[in-house]
Amino acid sequence: MTTTAITNDLSVDGRLGDAIDDRVADALDDYIAEGRLDGRIRARRSPGGLAALVAAGVAAVLLPWCLILAATLPSTYQAGHWKLTWIGLDCGTAIAAGLTAYLLHTRNRYAALTAMAAGTLLMADAWFDVSTAAAGFDRTLSLTEALVLELPLAVCAFVVAARELRR
Repeated sequence: MTTTAITNDLSVDGRLGDAIDDRVADALDDYIAEGRLDGRIRARRSPGGLAALVAAGVAAVLLPWCLILAATLPSTYQAGHWKLTWIGLDCGTAIAAGLTAYLLHTRNRYAALTAMAAGTLLMADAWFDVSTAAAGFDRTLSLTEALVLELPLAVCAFVVAARELRR
């Protein structure tokens, strides 16, 4: 309670506020004089922030979860909605690729995002094609598709995304 009273007394007569204003102004003058600040005011961005904390939390939860799945999942499983799953994945990939083409054509910087999505979906498609294919011709076809089409296209999509980010 005493701290509140002192703070309120100082801010009422303005001495604390004036002292802070003077110190901030002096610091800014020093930064500008030394060339460390060009005088323009920008939003302050933390190197990580909340997004980094959330991403770290997701990784911390998913890594042990992968071990649990490895120990408990059956080696085979009869999947419902098999067609819907594959059609949805391929439609999502087609939409991401088409949207990337459109955004590149219109020189929109968001093409980097859709290119990353398309590349990621292509890699996921290759992974699930190969890992769910039956032994023999099906697996050979899936591996060939992955190595000749899906993975090279994914790399191209990532190169496009990187190029767009540098632009």
